[in-house]
Amino acid sequence: MNQAPRTAAASSLTAAALLLCATGAMAQAGDKPAEPDAGPWTVTKHIDLAYPYVLRGATTTYGNGAPLGNAGADAPESDRLALQWGIDFVNTNGWSFGYWASSINYSYKQLGRSYDDRSITDFQRAKSVENDFYGAYTGNIAGDLGYTLGMTGYYYINGVHSNALETKAGLSYGPFALNAQTLLNDVVWGNRGDTYWSLVFTQPLPYDLTFTGTLGAYTYRKEGTYLGTTDTKMGVACAADESFVVNGCFVGNRPVGSAFRHLTLALSGPIPSTPVTWNLAVIIGGDNRFGIKQDTKMAGSVSVAF
Repeated sequence: MNQAPRTAAASSLTAAALLLCATGAMAQAGDKPAEPDAGPWTVTKHIDLAYPYVLRGATTTYGNGAPLGNAGADAPESDRLALQWGIDFVNTNGWSFGYWASSINYSYKQLGRSYDDRSITDFQRAKSVENDFYGAYTGNIAGDLGYTLGMTGYYYINGVHSNALETKAGLSYGPFALNAQTLLNDVVWGNRGDTYWSLVFTQPLPYDLTFTGTLGAYTYRKEGTYLGTTDTKMGVACAADESFVVNGCFVGNRPVGSAFRHLTLALSGPIPSTPVTWNLAVIIGGDNRFGIKQDTKMAGSVSVAF
């Protein structure tokens, strides 16, 4: 439920590639080239519309059985048109910082409160806004081999038990990048120690198009404060055929230690003579943390850079 890409998230539509294309679109739009003495920092701002907002391949459910539905604080993050925006600062010395945000079609505030007040069942009140703050350093080891070290902070407007920190470590070689992003605290959408692994292939194509393929997988910590096999608030273990998820013990699959999460194949490009770029992706679903198969879905977005 989380550049970030929850990336840095940005969204699961390979926002980083989209952002690069957006920068290219600005140049195509005839913007004045940067002056030689413009300084070491490059700043890119963007506003996006995405449908749907799918995080790391979770197209169907975060639960352990039948989908709860988006109205039940479930995947995808938004099954409606999502407004997203962000800004990135990149320095020639390897440092980069950024901020990315997205509307979400349910409430992490209501979901977080429901662990303490089990009478709460309305997750459509006080819908959340995801805010990702991230920074990284990218360096070179030798030749085309590089590395990235960074961290992302997740802050949710209208969120309870949902804010988190996540580390990032990655290697890159030519068009390939291998990343590991590890959650540092328990939240309603993950357990401390959960690690998202991604292998990304990026290839420029004719007509200013870019192909991006992302293979994602997870290694999970099975037990946490809000997800596992024990109702930590009530202090009782779930039955043998139940798991603790979305504020209670529910019949369904038990947690798994690892899972293939998704294969996302995306194509992006600029709309000529405009600052607008588009992105289309097919998300081939894997399994969630309970081993529940995710649906294969199409997703898309448009972005305006300024």
